Amino acid sequence: MNPLVSIGIPIYKRLNFLPDILRVVGSQDYPHIELIVSDNGGNGTKVHQVVDRYYSRPYRFRQNPSTVSISQHYNQLVNSASGKYFVLLCDDDEISANFISELVALLERFPSATAAIARQEMMDESGAIIRKSKVELPDIISGTDCIRAIWHTHEYGFECFATIMARTDYIKACGGYPDFRTGSHNDNALLIKLCLNRYIAFSSNCSFRWRVYHTSHGWSISSWDLAADSRQFLRFLDSDPRILEFSSVHPSEWKDLKSILVRMAWQTYFGRWRGIYRERLNPLEWVATAFVMPPIPAYYKQIARTLLGISKMAFGTWVKRLFL
Repeated sequence: MNPLVSIGIPIYKRLNFLPDILRVVGSQDYPHIELIVSDNGGNGTKVHQVVDRYYSRPYRFRQNPSTVSISQHYNQLVNSASGKYFVLLCDDDEISANFISELVALLERFPSATAAIARQEMMDESGAIIRKSKVELPDIISGTDCIRAIWHTHEYGFECFATIMARTDYIKACGGYPDFRTGSHNDNALLIKLCLNRYIAFSSNCSFRWRVYHTSHGWSISSWDLAADSRQFLRFLDSDPRILEFSSVHPSEWKDLKSILVRMAWQTYFGRWRGIYRERLNPLEWVATAFVMPPIPAYYKQIARTLLGISKMAFGTWVKRLFL
């Protein structure tokens, strides 16, 4: 018998992508799906109307009386799920028609795996594919090897873990999504907990399509919010009960894994600071936002190099103007 799979779609204010996502869920070749659509944006009857129009199967609808944080909203969906497996699908992303069937088969085949990850395709706002992860993926690896492969060697080319399939009971048992300020890194944090002392399965035969554009939530948040989420993520690495349990038994291994994850966090912030935030902020604001991260030597070494390089360029330009 095919186990039930819960797909949770969190909604805030944006509804323009919702019809396409509903069609994607409706086109799955897997028969036992519990769709849960949750409105966190006070949209009245609008969400209900869209779902009724574009999704022909039975579904469950929930609506928050007032807006809660992103992580709290995600956990509401997890706690509402009655399926053996859970998939969070953001309202602007997509999955291939065989996503559910392929990943269920993997998790049924490998009972030691807490989660299954599909290959990834990165889309622009229009849905055009702009990047892809590697197609050839292992069937299953240990969770600690998964952390190293994803965030240290980057050998699979993954960029986002918003949508994976995981065992619902295990998500609940490990505490679900940690409540970071604006939700950045909360999918990473959940996957880390799912990795510890367990295995992760992969499928090359189905795909998760992540939509990347400047007005999406992850890319539109301010530098201050991303820094706050990054600081909370770093505190999570030192305080989460599942991590503390693992580190007490495997102290040297956790020390190595933690260094990888700390580097991932500051490199994420540094990359956006050097790129999109430099474009958005005036020079004084941009320089100020360089110093909102914790005292991580490797991070501030990169900051110093960047600012020094800019200073040298500015001085060279001033000299040229002086003698022309």
